[in-house]
Amino acid sequence: MSLLWSLKHFDAYRKPMDDFRVKTLSGGLVTLIATIVIGLLIVLETRQFLSTAVLEHLFVDSTTSDERVHIEFDITFNKLPCNFITVDVMDVSSEAQENINDDIYRLRLDADGRNVSESAQKIEINQNKTIGEPTELVQEVKCGSCYGAVADGICCNTCEDVKNAYAVKGWQVNIEEVEQCKNDKWVKEFNEHKNEGCRVYGTVKVAKVAGNFHLAPGDPHQAMRSHVHDLHNLDPVKFDASHTVNHISFGKSFPGKNYPLDGKVNTENRGGIMYQYYVKVVPTRYDYLDGRVDQSHQFSVTTHKKDLGFRQAGLPGFFLQYEFSPLMVQYEEFRQSLASFLVSLCAIVGGVFAMAQLVDITIYHTSRYMKSRIAGGKLT
Repeated sequence: MSLLWSLKHFDAYRKPMDDFRVKTLSGGLVTLIATIVIGLLIVLETRQFLSTAVLEHLFVDSTTSDERVHIEFDITFNKLPCNFITVDVMDVSSEAQENINDDIYRLRLDADGRNVSESAQKIEINQNKTIGEPTELVQEVKCGSCYGAVADGICCNTCEDVKNAYAVKGWQVNIEEVEQCKNDKWVKEFNEHKNEGCRVYGTVKVAKVAGNFHLAPGDPHQAMRSHVHDLHNLDPVKFDASHTVNHISFGKSFPGKNYPLDGKVNTENRGGIMYQYYVKVVPTRYDYLDGRVDQSHQFSVTTHKKDLGFRQAGLPGFFLQYEFSPLMVQYEEFRQSLASFLVSLCAIVGGVFAMAQLVDITIYHTSRYMKSRIAGGKLT
């Protein structure tokens, strides 16, 4: 018993006698404020403990370049018919995917943007590739005009004759104004669907190298190691590629992912505009608390418009030029441990209490000093 009684000599928290305790109005006010502050800080700390923080890291991307990246897109063309749109992918590795049809859907739209077809159809985007050569209209005249492309006396009785004559001269023929071409399949289709629009959506797979993904009119093919679109002698200005980007994304979705092109509207109300989007793609990894890992990509974008009305090189349409960054961003979900939470609570209570006590002592001694000065008549 005497041993236990001797423990009182080790008491670091000595208690003053009640007779020597002084309770003041300022002390009560400081105590009330300190209690409120402690309560608020405890609530905020508890909310932070229960929430999930996301840590961000940046490092060199070491993943293989052999993997394929999925580009999900949903684009509405206001005045470009579905029949003329092809979806193509090219990259710096000389790989080209022309007239992609897998996982691509389209919806025909009328002039007011309403669906012409009841449901989306997974069919070939550019139907003209499977159409045979158009049947030429038999001309009643014995010698058709070559429209100034050849000397007088030489006849151009078919649409092909006119095209060949213009090709020799290096001229651009507008087949809509050529009598021999009025039965051309492209002219007929263009006139039949010229007031229609098209919604094109789906997924394309691209290599993890720089390249471009585009939706444009014409028959795509390779010529002299170049990717070209045959507009069948229709003037590029006739094709209005005004559009609304409903959605563009690279890879899977993850919490907080941003889509900078979603909702982008590009409308010039005229044809012959090449809409270009220069995209910097950053590989991204998201680590969840439960151990799941998502590999995805995010991107930034710069836009540019090119007017083809002055015979500039190019093609009306939607062009997405992408380039992959060598750096990877990693987001890691993180939650505060229970031990750290308890330490924080102790620090809040002890810290606020100590500061409140310091303020109380300062107020108390200051008031006593002022009172003593007044009582001594030294303060006027």
